[in-house]
Amino acid sequence: MKDVSLFLLKKVFKSRLNWIILALFVSGLGVTFYLNSRTANSHSLESELETSLVKDERIINEYEEKLSQISDISSEEYQITKNNLDGQKNLSTQKTEILTLLKEGRWKEAYYLQWQDEEKNYEMISNNPTISSDFKMAVDRQRKIYQALYPLNIKAHTLEFPTHGIDQIIWILEAIIPTLFVIAIIFMLTQLFAERYQNHLDTAQLYPFSKVTFAISSLGVGVGYVTVLFIGISGFSFLVGSLISGFGQLDYPYPIYSLVNQEVTIGKIQDVLFPSLLLAFLAFIVIVEVVYLIAYFFKQKMPVLFLSLIGIVGLLFGIQTIQPLQKIAHLIPFTYLRSVEILSGRLPKQIDNVNLNWSMGMVLLPCLIILLLVGILFIERWGSSQKKEFFNRS
Repeated sequence: MKDVSLFLLKKVFKSRLNWIILALFVSGLGVTFYLNSRTANSHSLESELETSLVKDERIINEYEEKLSQISDISSEEYQITKNNLDGQKNLSTQKTEILTLLKEGRWKEAYYLQWQDEEKNYEMISNNPTISSDFKMAVDRQRKIYQALYPLNIKAHTLEFPTHGIDQIIWILEAIIPTLFVIAIIFMLTQLFAERYQNHLDTAQLYPFSKVTFAISSLGVGVGYVTVLFIGISGFSFLVGSLISGFGQLDYPYPIYSLVNQEVTIGKIQDVLFPSLLLAFLAFIVIVEVVYLIAYFFKQKMPVLFLSLIGIVGLLFGIQTIQPLQKIAHLIPFTYLRSVEILSGRLPKQIDNVNLNWSMGMVLLPCLIILLLVGILFIERWGSSQKKEFFNRS
């Protein structure tokens, strides 16, 4: 079996397509990291406060100008305008104080004040029936993040535009794995598995080992190659992020939505990171087995590639818009490639599927892996015995 694996590995490394895909990934990640670094600064709390203070100054000037035009200082209009002016000045003073603390690196004090401000905002809107539930949830999410963040006494990260090492891995799992990565590995696996069939001839019959041995080795090489590629891409992103912005914190606050309780809770980034890695890895194994089966039945590269993309990528993106698929999304193994969205509760909320969770994935994926493996070994063994029977008769 070792000889078979080495033979298949040589084929993988000799493929120019694989190296081109790898080079494109590395360059794409480099460009993305650069863009994230630039965008993160413009979405930081400091940047938001600076922008808000400019607006506040304009509003204050407008109120002052309006006051100067009202001659009767005892009028109701004057009093309302003056109260608005005083309120706006207080808000501006508080924002200036928070911004000063942030610039001095006094994170704990700055985020404590920001939490208090978010608490006031939430109290104002929580009982207002005219405000949408999504907006209320967004404000609730912000106040809980700052509540969890200030005791850590660290600078806030912009998770939507990650620059730290750990944040980069979460971003890879969320944005790259269910899109570019899955398409790339389908191309690579098609190349690996469909090359076995030349002019409708199964070349595995020509090798001095059984087809079952060949199948096990092929699957092993496929899983190994996908895993190494994933570790390489994640490792590259983690290394670049750690060198430039720092390692990050495993206990950094991470918002998690509970569809059952209809509320946002704040967990730690490690609560999402490690389970997401496991779910994604199990989903990779299912994809390897599915592409292998498609290659076994259809044999030619183009049909195998087309059917794999339709069957895997089509279902993966289909749950976003096709309602019948949303109801059974928890039974589709490829859904679990979106592991971060599942663990954070965003995808279950978006498609309104309470069964889509970590526990279901950990039951479904291992069972499918075993069933598919047994099925592959059975058809390979059955195919070999049928061939032997045919030759013995003739």
